[in-house]
Amino acid sequence: MHDGIEQELLTLARRGVDAATRAGAHQAEVYASAERVVKVGFARNDLDTVSTARETTLGVRVFVDGRLGFATTNRAEDLPALAAEAVQLARSSPPDPHNGLPEPIDVPATGNLVEPSLLSLGPQELARMGAELLAMVRGLRDPRVPDGQVSVDTMDLSLHDEARAVASSTGVAQAFRGALASGGIFGMALLDGQPGSFSYDGDVARHPDALWPLLDASFRRFATNCLGALGAGRGESFRGPILVPAEVISDLLVGHLVEALSADAVRQGTSPFAGRVGQRIAVPGFTLVEGGAGLPGHPLCPFDREGLPRQRIALVEDGVLQGFLYDSYEARHAGVRSTGHAGGGATSLPTVSAACLSLDPGHAPLDELRRMDRGIVVTRFSGAVDATSGDFSGVVKGGFLVERGEARPVQETTLSGNLWQALQQVSGVSVETTLLQGTQRYPALRIEDISVTAG
Repeated sequence: MHDGIEQELLTLARRGVDAATRAGAHQAEVYASAERVVKVGFARNDLDTVSTARETTLGVRVFVDGRLGFATTNRAEDLPALAAEAVQLARSSPPDPHNGLPEPIDVPATGNLVEPSLLSLGPQELARMGAELLAMVRGLRDPRVPDGQVSVDTMDLSLHDEARAVASSTGVAQAFRGALASGGIFGMALLDGQPGSFSYDGDVARHPDALWPLLDASFRRFATNCLGALGAGRGESFRGPILVPAEVISDLLVGHLVEALSADAVRQGTSPFAGRVGQRIAVPGFTLVEGGAGLPGHPLCPFDREGLPRQRIALVEDGVLQGFLYDSYEARHAGVRSTGHAGGGATSLPTVSAACLSLDPGHAPLDELRRMDRGIVVTRFSGAVDATSGDFSGVVKGGFLVERGEARPVQETTLSGNLWQALQQVSGVSVETTLLQGTQRYPALRIEDISVTAG
């Protein structure tokens, strides 16, 4: 994409707002995005696809007498007709007294997050890098099972160059451009033709010099998990501790906790934390922060889906609930101000979501947390959670049973318990943390008194 594309999108968004107003909207907003994606895909241990795609998308949100209308297109020339369509949709929608667009708030200037040298990454260089990473992964071995080899089901390397802009009739006018490169890998290890447990990993970089080291580290971690799960035996059933590494914390705990701390869950009565601000919900030392415009050293777009500044929010501090995440609708409903956590894009309406999260590190070395008399190391978790009660049950895949400090791989093992009680059962937090995808940084957690059932 060319220089200044974000300002062109902002001009286009303003034109869309004017068109919607002329069509009868009492309030109007246009969110515009343009993206160029260069992608190299590998499948079944070989190069599979090479593609370059460009797309511009526009979303028009309007209100007429508190009635909502929304329409989207990928054709800029359709914008006037799209604005009229959104107005027609609004007129046939039910009114809601909390509908409306936010007033503008100054957004701190961060500049565009584009490293020019990153934009020069093309299909050939990505394919070469991918081939080298694939060979590295395929060549790794575990001394415990030297005949085992990693088989890569899918792997991709991509360059994402994106510009976005949002304008509204209330005076919001924001534009931004950012670029990043990413890679992901998914597969398993084979021993005598028999597959072990699947695993996946990946990372992102905003500078080309950082891409190889980050992907090399994450792909090696992927291979270690795959190979380590080979030769798994039967586990044991007991009630005791589990060790949750940083890579698994979101799937097992934090992702569900953040959903429960979203204002829409509170309003809809599905959050168990309604009315509990200022109360202890986790052990001392448990501090969960939504990083707003990015974690330290990893900046994001400074404004949210509605063009409001992203705010850094301590959701839980030292175990005590501090507050919830709001977009403008939920803030209006609750009689507070938006925290700048409207997520979504040009193809969707804003919804409350977190952009980046971190858990404070603890004081225990990870090796010390692994020294359990009997416990489970959770390398991958797949299960179901009741969002209101917190009851959960799911399967650990590629996990390890630790007995008197010695770990061995075990077949699929079922964990069950209650997530909200687990927040009070954290017995250790590692001093080491892991940065994931540039948007999550977590330590490892040891959680006590979880029901473990052998597969």
